[in-house]
Amino acid sequence: MKFSTLLLTPLFVCTSAVLADEDDHDHGEEHFDIGLYASNGVMTVGGWDHDTESMEVANLRLFEAHFGEDPAFPYSIDEPGIGGTADLLGMAPGESFTMNLIAGVRAWDGSGFSNSAASMGMSFGPASVDAALGGSIAFTATEDFDLHPEYFIDSGAATGSYLLEFTFSASGLATSESIYIVFNNGMDDELFEETVEWAEANIVPVQGAWLLLGGLGLRRRNRRG
Repeated sequence: MKFSTLLLTPLFVCTSAVLADEDDHDHGEEHFDIGLYASNGVMTVGGWDHDTESMEVANLRLFEAHFGEDPAFPYSIDEPGIGGTADLLGMAPGESFTMNLIAGVRAWDGSGFSNSAASMGMSFGPASVDAALGGSIAFTATEDFDLHPEYFIDSGAATGSYLLEFTFSASGLATSESIYIVFNNGMDDELFEETVEWAEANIVPVQGAWLLLGGLGLRRRNRRG
């Protein structure tokens, strides 16, 4: 008989968002990639740390990114990445999952995020999705994947904070809850962080305390008997 269990090693409980981005922009926060795993038959999103190769945050639904970190590509960014293992998803290496961009762009209007005509999207290899229309891109799960889709914004977009909504899905699993990425397009960092905090409080539904994982992190153990 073969069965598998997910091991969660709790470190402490966090009641505020732990945001995801490659750089902490001098705010001292921890930042993680989008981490994927299966939990009770549902595709679940957490915070993945590639340095430790573990899921450091069990449930994470708000991420941030900053256009212009690479001066050679001022209107695109390949963070946050997507990390995890096929085993954590209950998949065999080579099976696929999809990242679904929900149609619509929202931009900060001074008091909240409202619909925007700004042109945004994401791409991975030859596949590309326009945020105005929405769509999906398929990815292959491997034993230890580190995937980096490119998110982009039109060069004529106004300076500001922009928000996109995503879900993840795979055969045999219920679709994940929505996650959100807030993008900084040339906005002052402190003002941008205020928009992220607003999104945390008003767009991401309150899920209660979020469990942070340390030590062994989140991994899958397979046994045969």
